[in-house]
Amino acid sequence: MSAQFPPVPRQQLRIATRIGNWLLGTNAALVFGFLYLPVLILIIFSFNNTRSIAVFTGFSIEWYGALANNEELLDAARNSLLVGLITTIVSTIIGTTTALAMERYRFKLRTVFDANLYLPIVIPEIVLGISLLLFFNQALFPFLQNVFGIRGSTGLHTITISHIAFDIPFVYVIVRARLADFDRTLEEAAADLGADEWQTFQRVTLPLLMPGIIGGALMAFTLSLDDYLITAFTKGIQEQTMPLYIYSLVRRGVTPEINALSTALLVGSIGLVGLSLTAQNGGAVYTRAMSIGLGLGLGLYGLIHLPGLFAAGAFSIGGMFLLLALLSAFLWVRRTYTPYRDELAETNASGRMLAWIALLVTCAAAYLSLFLLLL
Repeated sequence: MSAQFPPVPRQQLRIATRIGNWLLGTNAALVFGFLYLPVLILIIFSFNNTRSIAVFTGFSIEWYGALANNEELLDAARNSLLVGLITTIVSTIIGTTTALAMERYRFKLRTVFDANLYLPIVIPEIVLGISLLLFFNQALFPFLQNVFGIRGSTGLHTITISHIAFDIPFVYVIVRARLADFDRTLEEAAADLGADEWQTFQRVTLPLLMPGIIGGALMAFTLSLDDYLITAFTKGIQEQTMPLYIYSLVRRGVTPEINALSTALLVGSIGLVGLSLTAQNGGAVYTRAMSIGLGLGLGLYGLIHLPGLFAAGAFSIGGMFLLLALLSAFLWVRRTYTPYRDELAETNASGRMLAWIALLVTCAAAYLSLFLLLL
């Protein structure tokens, strides 16, 4: 016969439940406090009105104003944006096409190739940084010198290649996860209706994959923007990115200006990660919102700087074509807004608010990025 246990009194059960909930809540508070309390202190002291990093004496945005007038910082930010944009474009294209090939086709050594794609994610960054440094100095540069007579050296180009190398697997994983839930019957229905392979890809496959592609691209840009270790191994003598510049300042002592710079970088990274998660987990309305925000940011920059093109001595053919290309983004916005409005009408109130936030954040990010790159 099975053992019979006496029933637990209801009062004791309630007490045990309360104690368990209290212990779990306390544990969660301690963990989050340990992780985020230093970050909160950093943000608070970035608004200090003195150079003290130990005593908060008053509120001020002086240090954020100092960042805008720091030419060395602006050069580092420009380098980070340039590397990040190139890395994002290349790694997104390669990662997306690789995910499609691995999901749709079967070939020899497919499992081995799939496992190798995860190596840059799982191996330590310092190992990857040393490996890339040896690749450039012991393999690539001697090959260019012996075959083409080109003398190679490290710089922004080697940083970009390195970032592409470790960003491709992250894009691949995100897009591959999107493909795992893809309904192939939609492509078959498009083929039955007379669409060829390119039309099916353009009008069915690509729109359905777009949330994963945008999420992977934003994640790649965030990782490139924040990377320090691999960048330190593959940089040149003079080139600096934002993380390298912050570390060089910390070596001379922590100041409120460093706190302000770290806060700005933290806010930017959180915004990009938030957009990435929104694109991955949300519907088409969020990806359209980001597309419209990108177009508005580009178009507004071109519109605001259009009068400067006709200023005395400032006109150039290249500048005119650049501004026209930026202004053409308004055509993309006009084309995309109608389906966005229709999808927005079918979304609940919180979804609509999140879509507008994504649009505004993307617009501001696009405008500020162009401002720094073309400053």
